Amino acid sequence: MTKSARPAWPILAIAIGLSGVAISHPAAAQSVLVSPDDVAACLCRDQAVSSQKAELTRQQAAYDSAQSEFQRLNTAVETQRPQVNVNDSGSIEAFRKLLDQRDAAQARFTNEASPAYAAAVDRYNQSVQAYMNQCGGKSYDSRALAAAQQSLSCPR
Repeated sequence: MTKSARPAWPILAIAIGLSGVAISHPAAAQSVLVSPDDVAACLCRDQAVSSQKAELTRQQAAYDSAQSEFQRLNTAVETQRPQVNVNDSGSIEAFRKLLDQRDAAQARFTNEASPAYAAAVDRYNQSVQAYMNQCGGKSYDSRALAAAQQSLSCPR
């Protein structure tokens, strides 16, 4: 099994890098949040998006690494297969070890890296959607923002 493209999981939400979005263009915003609690909730959602983005980046790197390792070993198997001397038990044993390594790499990619990456994409998209639903297109009243930032404590 060779894979050259990422799986067709949900496309990452467009709202990558939301930090500062809600306060950068107050004139163009649909509404202004004046409650420090509402502003704090949006700031926490923004932190959650940033945290999920960092996790997504980490999982993508692990996914890419697992995919590359599998592809490297699969290429080695295809290259060495015609060179195996069927009359030499050492040659056969070395090729079997290579096959075992390739199969283990494929299992890690399929059973660990791919599902972990898909879950990270899903969590990130959920965080972005939650932010957009509650905070998208809104700006913050400067007094409410200052009050929210003073005592901001977001759940982890």
